[in-house]
Amino acid sequence: MAYIALADKDAIGFDLCHDLFLAGVAARNVLLVATNYERKNRKVRGGLAEMSGECQQSADDFSVNNNHEIKADPVALLNIVLSMLPLHAEEGRQRESCHETEIVTVLIEQGRATEATAVSLVYTLRRQFEALSLLDSIELRSGKWTFVSFPASLLGRSWLTTLATPGQLLLPADYWEQGDDRPPETKEEQRSLLHRVELGRLKFNQQAKTIRTVHVAWAFIRLGNNFLLHHREDKKRPGEKSYVLPGGRFSLTDLPVDVRERHDILKTIFDPESEIVTQHIARTLERELEEEAGLLVGIHYTYTPLSNSIPIYREVNGAGNRHAYSSYRFNLFQIKLTQSGETHLLDKVSTSPGTLTWFSAADIAAPQRPDGASAYVEALRQAWGDELDKQLLNVPDSSTSPLPYNDESCMLDLPGHPGKSFFYSGKPGKEKPIAPVSPLDQQEWQFLMLLGWHARSFPIQEARRIQLLANGWVNASDIIQLAKGLQEKIQPVIPNLIEIRENRYASLRISPDILFLPVELFHYRIAGSNKDGGEFWLERQEMQTPWGCLQGGRYEKKVTGKTTATLRELEKGDDPDGDWERNLREQFGEGVRGVGLRRLWSSKGNSSCLVAGLQRMSNP
Repeated sequence: MAYIALADKDAIGFDLCHDLFLAGVAARNVLLVATNYERKNRKVRGGLAEMSGECQQSADDFSVNNNHEIKADPVALLNIVLSMLPLHAEEGRQRESCHETEIVTVLIEQGRATEATAVSLVYTLRRQFEALSLLDSIELRSGKWTFVSFPASLLGRSWLTTLATPGQLLLPADYWEQGDDRPPETKEEQRSLLHRVELGRLKFNQQAKTIRTVHVAWAFIRLGNNFLLHHREDKKRPGEKSYVLPGGRFSLTDLPVDVRERHDILKTIFDPESEIVTQHIARTLERELEEEAGLLVGIHYTYTPLSNSIPIYREVNGAGNRHAYSSYRFNLFQIKLTQSGETHLLDKVSTSPGTLTWFSAADIAAPQRPDGASAYVEALRQAWGDELDKQLLNVPDSSTSPLPYNDESCMLDLPGHPGKSFFYSGKPGKEKPIAPVSPLDQQEWQFLMLLGWHARSFPIQEARRIQLLANGWVNASDIIQLAKGLQEKIQPVIPNLIEIRENRYASLRISPDILFLPVELFHYRIAGSNKDGGEFWLERQEMQTPWGCLQGGRYEKKVTGKTTATLRELEKGDDPDGDWERNLREQFGEGVRGVGLRRLWSSKGNSSCLVAGLQRMSNP
């Protein structure tokens, strides 16, 4: 197909290039040669109608009769059609029409074309103009070509002039060549062209077929309630989700050389159900995890395919100019990290901000994370629907060392100051004090508080001499002796609470939702009246350490007059009437624990009060 030559691409303008390109795409798979028509048995109009049906057949069924010689000059035929195109007034609605049968007749009589050639050419051009919505659809039903507007007639003439001028180009000869050296602006322009064409094709035909197949290996790397995500390779675009599960697209290089060189390999891997790709997609996983996260199979992790496969996902998508209506076949894998793999990955994430990050299952399922980041998991959303977050939490944890303290019976309160040489451990109401072998010194206690703060994912400002990693881990290589001293004191009474790896990584090995901070760090305030209600504030105080500031937090809740009265009775040490405990648990339980306090009140014998050690705010 010919194109208009551009000495300077900007001289013609992007929009014209775009529209002319659309016209070329519209002709795809319709340049089919008709079977012989005998004029005495068929009317020309009937031939056009029949051609419309026959041209729906697959291009694979197309065959040419080698004995049939076309004597007409194709350029001359195109110029004949160009000369017969109907006119449209530049202003107003006055316009001409031209019947298809007239064009066919002139092509036969003046262009020396056979009827089959004439009918085929007219049908092909009609389909191009029709696909571009240039012709009046009502007039076209009766076989008449009538442009819908003056601009439409301009585009029709421009396009047909292009086709009728041998050697003309629309774009530079190397415009569609591939390679990383291609100018970014060229790739973006190509993407825009493809995006508009493919969206239009899908918009006006819900049964449209995909023209691109992508096989993807996706890895689930889960630590606790968090999943690893990787920034998408495409540039950031407004409104598009930017993070995906680690892994990536299958590449020919993932195949053994002998398989890669098969003559039919491209056709084979274009099949979404390709068995060859299925056999070798694990190589894609291994390659991508090494490229994206520096993880080496067998050293840092092992993997197993997930049994709950998802159906083929179809969408107009693709990074850069690899953009089209595509079929995606996702292959899901569950990753099991070794101990060295886990700490290696945590280090990698901390040194790759913006590239690797952690999302909770709720963050993945939500439109976006609180910081604005969002997960592109539309294939999972299509397959799992409203169960997306629940399905994610069914994926096994990737850590090889499960947390030794992970249920309610192991609830733990950290000590309130260095001289307070015990912890509270156990379910509410069944706590017991646990004393370390010897009291903690000031720095040991501060480091313990830092580990607890980080385990709970509470913010730590301006971390110094340490590196905060995900999942509660801290790179403490500069203070590892202090960490070991703390571990020695706690190990005999709470075994394996503190874990140290590779002589530099430290962590509290307890589930965050059963770890609580000392009550002495919390202040409260009750405001309002017992009649109209009011508000309750619970504030976690910040704490300074040699390695950074452990930042505070606040929980606020509007309360009814009855709840206000209950809280004030507890504040005075009086036992309220009624089933107040259940009422307060339902109202405050989640919020109070969310800022790090185990409980708001305690009951001993027949007496109840706000928990001992909780301090009242002097100001709101």
